[in-house]
Amino acid sequence: MAALSLNGNASALRVGVIGLGYFGRHHYRILSKMKDVALTAVSDINPQRIEEVIFNLSAQTDQHQGDVVPNRCSTDYRQILPLIDAVVIATPTSAHCPIALDCLRADKHVFIEKPITATLEEADLIIQEAHNRGLKTQVGHVERYNPVLVRAQALIDTPLFIETERLSPLIDRAFNIDVTLDLLIHDVDIVLSIARSKMKAVRAVGARVLTEKIDVARAWIEFDNGLNAILTTGRLSPDKRRFIKVFQRDVSLSLDLHNITLNRHVLEGMSIKSEEVEVDRFEPLERELMDFVKCVRSDKEPPVTATEARNALELTILINNAIKENKAYESLMI
Repeated sequence: MAALSLNGNASALRVGVIGLGYFGRHHYRILSKMKDVALTAVSDINPQRIEEVIFNLSAQTDQHQGDVVPNRCSTDYRQILPLIDAVVIATPTSAHCPIALDCLRADKHVFIEKPITATLEEADLIIQEAHNRGLKTQVGHVERYNPVLVRAQALIDTPLFIETERLSPLIDRAFNIDVTLDLLIHDVDIVLSIARSKMKAVRAVGARVLTEKIDVARAWIEFDNGLNAILTTGRLSPDKRRFIKVFQRDVSLSLDLHNITLNRHVLEGMSIKSEEVEVDRFEPLERELMDFVKCVRSDKEPPVTATEARNALELTILINNAIKENKAYESLMI
């Protein structure tokens, strides 16, 4: 195991990371550099992964900012709970609920990567436990912090129609999860945050193509306030595409979440004038974790609450069910 030492700021919020896989490594990297945060402990069921992550970060930071290695590592996450005030859970979704409940029952504030849980019943258990104990629970819908979306929010007034497209290549970690829960849930959460209305109806189609899970999907959502949204996702694309179009009366917005560009299109007479809107760039995950630390310190509601994450999960499950009830889901299998 790598040499361990204690972060020095006694007044810092003591944070731990549980799960050092694809997302957990990024949480580790960012938390290790944050002011007023002590990355005190980490846990992963794979001891070699702990060693690798700590070694790699130490090699990078030795040249820049000194020692940021946590003072305790364990393959059993329960062992690190007495050492921390708050925790980031970046494990596979199936483990979110039991780990989060243990952390909450140990009076720790919790940040959970999306989706919040595998089922709505599990999400409800977390929400109730956090409420009973007066603890903060934030969920990692990181696209809410995309610089383009943050900038566009100020320009969205009364949306009439939203269209999203989120395409990616197929990667190893996607083989055991439906593309709806892996990718589409990002856009479901974004659309819900814009709509701020109850869902009225949902229709969806999709197919298994290269895996035993849903690989491509399209959903149409209608809201009580009259807003309609069409969401498209898939993991059969040679490259990444992340687009959102928001249509309002006499104006529309085109958001490229991947290339971080925002264009505004305004009706002027019988023609449409287009202009690029300036966007301030920042790292979304860093901003997200800063908000988590801030809400814990100031006792404020997290920007993405567990209830909002549950709503996104609920709608995504409805889309999943609609796809699986459609005959095309099976007939398109190759």
